[in-house]
Amino acid sequence: MLEQTLAERFGTSRAPIREALYLLAQEGLVERIPRKGALVKKYTTREIGELYKIRVTLEELALERDCDGPRMVRLSLIALEPIVREMEESRRKIKRYHGLNFAFHKAIVELSQSYVLLRLYTQIEGPLKMFLRLSMTAKEDVSKSIEDHKRIVSAIGEGDAAGASKILRAHEMDGMQRALTALREGRLP
Repeated sequence: MLEQTLAERFGTSRAPIREALYLLAQEGLVERIPRKGALVKKYTTREIGELYKIRVTLEELALERDCDGPRMVRLSLIALEPIVREMEESRRKIKRYHGLNFAFHKAIVELSQSYVLLRLYTQIEGPLKMFLRLSMTAKEDVSKSIEDHKRIVSAIGEGDAAGASKILRAHEMDGMQRALTALREGRLP
């Protein structure tokens, strides 16, 4: 859509529209095409797979730090256990569950206290949120997801970064497959 059209629609000047489109493009949600305007970004199957794999890699690097010594393990458990408890309470509130699921995974990265990992993770947040919604549409998906999160927290509690990473990788690849299936079936985010 052209900036002028959006400005008229929302009763504002083009400057805030241009800024909003810029920010959406930075988050990977909008694609700006010269002389045509902005369109919602369409991701290919390959791009979706790459996003998930990047996410897994960043989270695995973060898990190494999260499991590095008793202090980091304790801080990780203090942050992650309440999220998992809230997930269990929200299993029937799918929209709330999606937010908690994203919060859990982002917390893994935040807990690492790595500016680089967090900056990179933040760059893929927008598209990931879209695909995460696609990856959990059935009650069974949510139940399996909760169990995976519990197992990840348990491995972190043991200081087992490799074990947590293995569970995380399987969890993410399963979610990726569900998201891709939903897209093939035409269930858009």
